Amino acid sequence: MRVARPVILASFGSLLLGCAAANGPAPADAPNPDPWQPFNHAMFSVNDTLDRWLIGPVAQGWSFVTPETVRVHIEQLFDNLNFPGYFVQPLLQGDPKQASVAFARFGVNSTVGLAGFFDPANHYLGLRRRPEDTGQTFGVWGSGPGPYLVLPFLLPASDVRDASGYPFDAVLNIGDSPLISYAVPVLWPATVLRTINRRALADQDLRELRAASFDWYSAVRDAYLQRREVLIRNDRDEGKEAPSDDLYELDESEPLPE
Repeated sequence: MRVARPVILASFGSLLLGCAAANGPAPADAPNPDPWQPFNHAMFSVNDTLDRWLIGPVAQGWSFVTPETVRVHIEQLFDNLNFPGYFVQPLLQGDPKQASVAFARFGVNSTVGLAGFFDPANHYLGLRRRPEDTGQTFGVWGSGPGPYLVLPFLLPASDVRDASGYPFDAVLNIGDSPLISYAVPVLWPATVLRTINRRALADQDLRELRAASFDWYSAVRDAYLQRREVLIRNDRDEGKEAPSDDLYELDESEPLPE
């Protein structure tokens, strides 16, 4: 059994994992979501060039020297640090039940799960992870997305609603916050690890999506906007398999080396 890739929404790699979950093109009569396309396309080109020539090759090297299950557990450790946001945002959305799930997950995974490196809260208690951020809360409150927006490095894909929540997320979603990481030099190695590890998790999906896309910019934009609407509705794929907590689990579909 091969471990499943997590859906991560805080980096270019996480965006691409979200792209795989998008549900087709927007309606033909929908308003133009991208009135700033010339600017956005230029910023997208900067991010994409950086990814193709620097972050991507380094991430592929990281994939070569680490098993996928190790990379998943590293991601779980960083995601555990997002507890403040995962707890506060459901309360603001009027969902205290999910806030209690986030609280219980953090308590169990931070202790029994070794600071979140493992996820016993999901595997043994059925407490499923649900990522949250301020943009989702604004959406639950009825705020529309506004124009699509791309900024170099910090926001590879966003919109005005989500960008306006970014300062709050920088404080609450600590595991996803580049502002805190970049501002504290001692955290720079962890920031590099987080970025490369997430990009490595998304590498296979990224290559497949690029190969299948006629217009890569439009594909990423449309997938992002659709994925955000899914998250705001709090739709979840309940049938999706969670990563195994066996650190050295082998893929049983492949023969063992002799």
